[in-house]
Amino acid sequence: MNHKRIKTHFDKNVYISFLVLLIFGLGLLSFRLNSKVDCSHVDFEMIADSYTTADLIEFKSTDPSGVEWEWDFGKGIPKKFRSNVLHQFTKEGTYTVSLRMNGQCEVAKQIVITKEKDLIDPARIPNIILPKYVRVGQEVEFSNDSEFAESWQWSFGESMAIDGNKRTEKYVYKTPGEKTVLLVVNGDRRHEAKQRITVLPEKKSRKRRASITRIDPIETVLQEQIRDKPKAEEKAAEEAEKKKEEEVASRIEVSNDDMQQMLVSYSSRNLDDVSIRNYFCYSNIPVFNKTGNRFTVSEFFKEIRDVNKLEIKSIKMIKDKKTGCVKSMTIDMRTKKGLFWKTF
Repeated sequence: MNHKRIKTHFDKNVYISFLVLLIFGLGLLSFRLNSKVDCSHVDFEMIADSYTTADLIEFKSTDPSGVEWEWDFGKGIPKKFRSNVLHQFTKEGTYTVSLRMNGQCEVAKQIVITKEKDLIDPARIPNIILPKYVRVGQEVEFSNDSEFAESWQWSFGESMAIDGNKRTEKYVYKTPGEKTVLLVVNGDRRHEAKQRITVLPEKKSRKRRASITRIDPIETVLQEQIRDKPKAEEKAAEEAEKKKEEEVASRIEVSNDDMQQMLVSYSSRNLDDVSIRNYFCYSNIPVFNKTGNRFTVSEFFKEIRDVNKLEIKSIKMIKDKKTGCVKSMTIDMRTKKGLFWKTF
């Protein structure tokens, strides 16, 4: 057999098929390389004043190239599919929040949720009706007009004991000075009310001197020699004592706790602004926030009126040394109307 005559034959269709597959593969590879998404700018913000179980937190995508969003809040919480979403965590703990954008890019952040703080509810603070001044030995009446009150515990500031348990109580002070009147209604000590009262010393009555019957000139001379101090000195001492009593009676005394209680009562319409302005040196004193911005007291009162919650972290008052009246205040606080907190 002659092998030289055997020839190898390749069908042209094989070459064409191989060429088509090669071109298709190169095209697919080029498409995948060119269609790769840049994930370097994918990010999101968490917007809220605080992260507690009572806060509604906003999650906002910051990459403008997004067309699809998938939010995962972990722990079996349903996913959300918008660029900006709101979510409230009902249980405290650490959560991992992740955003998957355009089906390929993903970023994750951790958030720590704490328990809601116990804040003072202005509507539950009882109102104390009392005079500003009273004297030792004088009977004074204290009363409360809160409709929600069912039981009362009064302490009038002279001992640690409970001095009364009725809506209206009477008391006689035994010692002079500044006294703090404390009222707890319904056993709720977190919403206790405090007010100050000034107890003045007992008013002294002057004893009238018995008239001396002069028998003869010699006795008259002796009486003149041993007589009491001159009337002018006695009158000057009287006037000095009277002036001192007037200064004590007119001096304004207000503590940081007192001012905080009054502002909370004002925000819930349990107290008018005139009652608070009585402690000011003049009606419209300046009020500063913690960053040093200045407001009139009228603007400040407008900020705290009819808020859902008022949280006062600190109050600093500048007072007149002689009269005790307030010349200015610096307040670190925040208010809540609706869902969001606002820092003053």
